[in-house]
Amino acid sequence: MVQKYLNKPHLIDEFKYDFRVYVLVTNVQPLRIFWYKDGLARFATEKYKLKNFNNPFIHLTNYAINKDNENFCSDENKDATTGHKRSLKAIYQQLQREGFDVENIKKKMRDIIVKTLISI
Repeated sequence: MVQKYLNKPHLIDEFKYDFRVYVLVTNVQPLRIFWYKDGLARFATEKYKLKNFNNPFIHLTNYAINKDNENFCSDENKDATTGHKRSLKAIYQQLQREGFDVENIKKKMRDIIVKTLISI
């Protein structure tokens, strides 16, 4: 797991979120990595405020924590485009609508994955 706390995170619908991506390493020499192109985006269940660090529902995106919040909303449709667990595909589409270069984001993610695995 690779993560860094950001005090000014990008928000979707005023909620913090993270990406859960999946990779499979089938060989280390030569390094052979398969990246599953979809994954999950996990959302906090309370709208983001920089204050109130004692409320884990604002700052943490862990499913194990947020599933117990009364505001938790599971995927409301088959495409996983709403709720507190959404498909990466849905998030990529949202980011693209907001003007982000999604292909560049994916490229940076790929670089992080490769560099992390090389460091291991």
